[in-house]
Amino acid sequence: MAMQGDEASIERGYRRLSSLFLRPGIDQQKCQRCKMTVYQQERLGPVHDVVFHKTCFKCVTCGQFLTLKNYWSNQVDPEDREIYCNSHVPRIGGARIDKEALGIKSAMSVQQHFKRNADSKTSEKRIPDNIPQVGADALMIQRALRAPKTNQYGQEGNVPASSLAIDAWGIKDAMDAQVLQKRYQRKLDKHHFPPHIAKRREQLFNAQKELEAKMRKEEDEMFRGFQSVRKQESEKISEEINKEWEVRLKELTAKFDKQMEGKRKKMKDNERKLMTIQFENEKNVLQKTMSMKREKKKKTMTLRLREKEQSTTSDLVKRQSVQMLSLLAAKQEEMKKELAVELQKELAVELQNDLQTEQSAGQVSEPPVEEIMEVLQTPTVFEPPSPKPPRCRKRNLYSDVSVFSDIDEQVIEVAEGEQLTYTDLVKELTENLVSDLEKARAIYRWITVKDLNVMEFDETIAEDTPMGLLRGIKFGTETYHVLFMRLCSYCGLHCVEIKGHSKSVGYEPGMEITPDTFQNTWNAVLIDGDWRLIQCNWGARHLVLNKDKEKDKDKPKKRDQIRYQYDEHYFLTDPDEFIQEFWPYEQKWQLLVTPITLPEFEALPFVRSVFFHYGMRFDQSRLAVLETDDKGGVKISIKIPEELENDLVFFYQLRFADKERKHELTYRGASLERFVFQTMVDNTVTFSVHVPTVADYFFEIFANKIDETNRCVEENNANFAPFRLKCACKFKILCTTMSGKMHPLPNCAAGEWGPKKALRHFGLAAVPFEGGESSDNVETSKAGILTVEEKFSVKFNIPRPLQFVAKLRMNQVEDQILDPFVHLSADAKILTITITLPQTGQYGIDLYARPKGVSDCNTLSHACKYLINCTKVDTPLEIPKTSSSSKNKWGPTSSFDEFGLKLVSHKDPKIRISDSNLCHIELEVPQNINLSFQFLREPDEDNRDYVQMVRLDDRPTIMRFNITLTRSGNYMLSLYARRDKSDDRSLPNVYNYLIQHSRSPMESNGGIHVTREKSSSIFRKGLFSKKEKHSDKNSDRFSDKSSDKSSDSR
Repeated sequence: MAMQGDEASIERGYRRLSSLFLRPGIDQQKCQRCKMTVYQQERLGPVHDVVFHKTCFKCVTCGQFLTLKNYWSNQVDPEDREIYCNSHVPRIGGARIDKEALGIKSAMSVQQHFKRNADSKTSEKRIPDNIPQVGADALMIQRALRAPKTNQYGQEGNVPASSLAIDAWGIKDAMDAQVLQKRYQRKLDKHHFPPHIAKRREQLFNAQKELEAKMRKEEDEMFRGFQSVRKQESEKISEEINKEWEVRLKELTAKFDKQMEGKRKKMKDNERKLMTIQFENEKNVLQKTMSMKREKKKKTMTLRLREKEQSTTSDLVKRQSVQMLSLLAAKQEEMKKELAVELQKELAVELQNDLQTEQSAGQVSEPPVEEIMEVLQTPTVFEPPSPKPPRCRKRNLYSDVSVFSDIDEQVIEVAEGEQLTYTDLVKELTENLVSDLEKARAIYRWITVKDLNVMEFDETIAEDTPMGLLRGIKFGTETYHVLFMRLCSYCGLHCVEIKGHSKSVGYEPGMEITPDTFQNTWNAVLIDGDWRLIQCNWGARHLVLNKDKEKDKDKPKKRDQIRYQYDEHYFLTDPDEFIQEFWPYEQKWQLLVTPITLPEFEALPFVRSVFFHYGMRFDQSRLAVLETDDKGGVKISIKIPEELENDLVFFYQLRFADKERKHELTYRGASLERFVFQTMVDNTVTFSVHVPTVADYFFEIFANKIDETNRCVEENNANFAPFRLKCACKFKILCTTMSGKMHPLPNCAAGEWGPKKALRHFGLAAVPFEGGESSDNVETSKAGILTVEEKFSVKFNIPRPLQFVAKLRMNQVEDQILDPFVHLSADAKILTITITLPQTGQYGIDLYARPKGVSDCNTLSHACKYLINCTKVDTPLEIPKTSSSSKNKWGPTSSFDEFGLKLVSHKDPKIRISDSNLCHIELEVPQNINLSFQFLREPDEDNRDYVQMVRLDDRPTIMRFNITLTRSGNYMLSLYARRDKSDDRSLPNVYNYLIQHSRSPMESNGGIHVTREKSSSIFRKGLFSKKEKHSDKNSDRFSDKSSDKSSDSR
């Protein structure tokens, strides 16, 4: 504490001493520019013993924003405490070469007049001899030019008159100043306004600030009204809950007193104590219930009021936007007229000396006022045009997003700063921008960079602070689209708010949209006479660290360590693409030649921005809901640009659509992914889906572009970097009838079939397949399907030394049994996979690879796979097969679906329980089905007496198993079923649960010890054995790093 006191006293002493040297009348608490109080958060300086607001630290002449690194001081007047930019700072002597410094005003005026006439549209020809020359006579330096010059060796020599060095003019210092001046050029310097225009622009900004101040007062009054209503509603809810609490507490107390009164004479002390404890527990439960009820009511109230407040705010911003646009239009028209008069006067003075020359040549021209007017911005349109389809597509406005790199960089700098008014914010964003496209881009990127959804606000926000500018975001009364509309009006852009429906979170293909569901709002902005669609909320993304910087989390973030993610698709989206996700209430805002209805919108394919970002398109017209053929099949093909066919990676997910089975990813022990065949031939990716049973499904396709970190193109790149796959499109598949039985594909690595994947990730080019003479076989081999007879070979060209492993797969056959039938041979250039099939049937072959010479800890990554159909084998070999039930010990058997059973409570057959010794399992069982069960504890302890099986009275189709777990350990619940009144009295096994119960709290730490005993029960036969680990050995050595659809797919 003593040290802190000493430091404080030293600081006070320093301030007192420094104040002795301040000139009288200087107040370091007031801004030099606006004379308002400067708070520490917005303070900049001191500069020349004065301080500025950050927003006031700009050139006093042109209004250009400055920093402590690039501001200039008056070099002529030491009493001037204003700051200047390098273009307008007063300097001693000739700071630059201009017509005044050199005394050649008349000669330069002639030159300017000649240039102006040369640019003017005239049919008259110029006489060559009359061209003005800036020569020795004009510059009046004949004597200096005729003086003898010395060469580099000190000897006199004749130097041509055109060789004019800066030393001869005596202005070397001025030239050095020009060189120094270039160092301070701004990176984004697209438009320099002359000083007289800059002053009028500053007047325009001041007029905007005055109007904004009036509008802020109106907005502040609106916010105070919102807060007052919220406070009244909250107090009303609290009062209602308190009254209900008093009534229910009184009832609970009366009930307790009655019970105590009835048992007072016979009650013992322990019983009285237990009843008191029970009363206190019920009281606490009631208190928690009422608190939860209060919070729930307040949440509902907040949502209800917020929706109303957003509507009120939107109406206010619309009205204020019209006022701001009208002000800008009127002020800009006034400025045009004033500048036209002033510039005409200046041009008349400059042309006064040359009038005689023009008359003698017979050329008298009017001042080019139309050229002068181009200096000003295009005047704001008072009445915007009615909505209609734009005249060109987005790609015609800009071909590549890199054209906005300078604008985006400037926007990021602005977003990292703070502004007190919308006028200051828009000025910083668009001060050097002229076109509507650039301004709209700057505002869109600021909103997507600012990440308003995660901004932290104090509980109380002052209205005149930087965070107070965005207080509507905190209270939820202002949304992205309202803020975008507001900012557009401040820079003279017409923008409207559009309401409608969208295929947003929670929407699935085939859903019917009702008036109160999937509501959304977006914007349309007028750019160069065309209305363009923008969705800021969907375009906003968060910032992430670069991959090579993620480990340095403790270090401060630098600009080169972060990159801002956003979605470019939602900026000026073409109407035919926008309608895939958004449907407006007003038909005119579809901006389509032929608008569509809401049912037609629902029927459109469900697509996301990735689909359009990479130029994908369906091979034919598609609907959101697809129906299978009589064999349960449906095919979806997507074409991509040829230049991206080796860069785009696809994956998929097939799942049940009904709520009861939406979490089930298997059917009879086989993954649903094995009922989809995905392949890519040239620039077309195809998904052939054959669903396993009659049902409704959702089929989702994922995609993204990979880079060099996801390819094995170098010897040191042993492992692929993870990459994120994003949803591209989604369909609903309906299967109402099916003839025959569909078997799953061989259990190969998930994802794409065919050689295209090997070329994309490893550079392995497949040699044309020689297994058949027909052209169809050659084409199908490109898709990854081989039709062969007994023995065949697959070959690849090897670009670099690689290590390979091949695995042959077949349904119901262990992998190690098929290993002897595959042989690999590789030389420097060719890999040959020779396969001799033991019998006819369907096989799959997986190829894994990694760079040769890497350590064994690097897994082999999946390169590609083929589907093999063997039609003939001369000498078939018998190979042992395993039934599906033996491979899948837990979960449903093949009889589960045959009896019409459905899971209700536990979707996973492996259940873990640690916090209780009770377990309740529910299944949907038709009333004509009888169930029985067996309940064993490992190793062979019968616990059937601890299970109660009941049908629920209110839901007779639900069967519940109430299980009591007496001790910790592993339990198996096996269910058996048969039909009522059936002649077949057998009870086939339909489902097996594994219940793992950890140590119960009621058991002592040393009281129970589970031992593994030898027995002849079903557990010894393998249901609780570790055999599963043996079958997964290969999965530890081989990995598919390019086919996972998760957020960190590999």
